[in-house]
Amino acid sequence: MSAPRNFIPMHHRMPIVFGPFPGPRQAFDGGARDGSKTSNVEAFITLTVPQSSIVDLLPPGFRFQRPGDHGYITVAAKRLDNLQWLGGRGYNLLSVYVHGIEYTAPEDGKVYQGTYLPVLWESMADPIISGREELGYPKLFANLDIARPTEESYSMKASWEGSQFADFSVGGLREVQQGPGLSRPLAPAAAGIDEGLLLWRYFPSTGRPGFADVEYPVFMSHADEAQRQRVQTTRRWTASHAKVTWNALDWQALPTLHHIVSRLASIEQSEVVDCGLVEKVGSGNMSSARRAGGGRLTSSL
Repeated sequence: MSAPRNFIPMHHRMPIVFGPFPGPRQAFDGGARDGSKTSNVEAFITLTVPQSSIVDLLPPGFRFQRPGDHGYITVAAKRLDNLQWLGGRGYNLLSVYVHGIEYTAPEDGKVYQGTYLPVLWESMADPIISGREELGYPKLFANLDIARPTEESYSMKASWEGSQFADFSVGGLREVQQGPGLSRPLAPAAAGIDEGLLLWRYFPSTGRPGFADVEYPVFMSHADEAQRQRVQTTRRWTASHAKVTWNALDWQALPTLHHIVSRLASIEQSEVVDCGLVEKVGSGNMSSARRAGGGRLTSSL
């Protein structure tokens, strides 16, 4: 049966009995959100690490584009503000990226090359819920406190219920670029081709531990997302020094995060290859995210 002539596909999330759920990609009336006024301040640290120390973080079918000794990761601390879908409010993010990754869809052989996101934390429940359910982002909650005591420094401390598990800082910031549409490349060229963001979407099966109702890769093309963004201005700073430290603590201090933080803490950080800060006005909404290939869909029903 075909859809009605005036049918508008609406996002639904639990609890569905109350109807469509407004969020970052759709307003209550089905219209698109306007991200042109959103402010985005992101500090980043890109490091070389042994590929052997991060290879087991890759989901099934994901692999390095250039297998070898060295891999590249970026840790990014971000503040989003003046978000239309949150009534002008904002929130903080702490993300970990693995560069130079690819996935080949078994159905048609199409190769997706880009940067893989294994985990990120956010300081508000609403974007966590929408991002996990609609897109498959591996989002978790944390208290993320940003400090910028001077124009030359920026830091973030991540904690859960008073237990601090990450300390991020960049210093010696010096502005190097300003203008419309300017942005930093997320991945270093040595890592490989970076055409988009790779995710692994997973939803567990109720009553069947270890089984999934839904499990498949997701790809968000940088080119497609750029067409949806309304970036007005961009400023970029380079940093003279940077540091990120993970504190694994124990199961008592981090009862739901210890296994993640301890794994990140075990990664040997070899060298900082890039660090700095980017400030933008205008943002996209990740609506270009798509299932990569046919993926794998399972059900307990």
